[in-house]
Amino acid sequence: MKSTQRILLPILSLALAANFAFAAAPDSDIPQRKRQSPEAVRVVSANIRMPIAVDKKSGNDWDKRKELLRDVLLAQDADIICFQEFHPGYFDELKKSFPDYHAYGFVDTDEGRKVNTVFYSAKRFEKISEGGAFLSPTPDVYRSKVPESSHVRHFVRIHLKDRLTGRELLLWNTHFDHKSQVARDKQSVVLVDFLKKQPAGIPQIVAGDLNCPAETEAIKTIKAAGFTDSHTAIHGPGEPGYTYHGFKGLDYGRPRGKIDFVFCNDALRPAAAEIIKDSRSIDGVRRYPSDHYFLSAEFEYAKTKK
Repeated sequence: MKSTQRILLPILSLALAANFAFAAAPDSDIPQRKRQSPEAVRVVSANIRMPIAVDKKSGNDWDKRKELLRDVLLAQDADIICFQEFHPGYFDELKKSFPDYHAYGFVDTDEGRKVNTVFYSAKRFEKISEGGAFLSPTPDVYRSKVPESSHVRHFVRIHLKDRLTGRELLLWNTHFDHKSQVARDKQSVVLVDFLKKQPAGIPQIVAGDLNCPAETEAIKTIKAAGFTDSHTAIHGPGEPGYTYHGFKGLDYGRPRGKIDFVFCNDALRPAAAEIIKDSRSIDGVRRYPSDHYFLSAEFEYAKTKK
């Protein structure tokens, strides 16, 4: 199959089964988050860590942390969850927790991996369209990448209609290269080129693990395109601390700053933002749902011009 055709491979767009599913216990140690307003859209960005052999030795493998991860996500009451490092083996477990959500992921390997899968509430949103492309000079060429990137990287795009407000919303979920800042800078330019081509005035949210802090060129490129970091909008420009912590939480000794983001354009107003630091003592050890803290952000629609 030609590379220009591989982009058309089937992609995940599943209505998750609406059967009974377990939820966080009423007495859960994870505090439930309350919304700022009933019409606000709450988005969570969550790098949930691919299966890696060393995690089993350290007690941080999926089977040990999946219940904590589930409880942390359920406590957010999110309308949209943007995953990074989503593994196919995680899907069945997570869909049980979110029976009323649809899921979409963009295929980026021959094995059908969909690392940037998005879950969104089917009660809240109606899907208009969905898609994705590779973060490269030739984004429609299957598995293309910028030369400096250690891995193929891509974005997921979902166009939604809000059943509650009638407003449309564009959601972007991505994960930049983890080794090269030059690659991240170029990947940001590719992403922004797509953002700028969208209809004027449509609300847009960009979420993901961008693997670099706010002072880098990659983040400046996104901001220069008219996008606001939700955490900065709520908490100010001061150093927010790291979001990658290597399963060590507050004991992480090599802070890299905040490298996970949830942005919005000026058709939305950030109403709340949080770096989610929930943890749990398991067998006497402080455990975290991932090696990244998750992020949440709540957005209100800006008034439309008459």
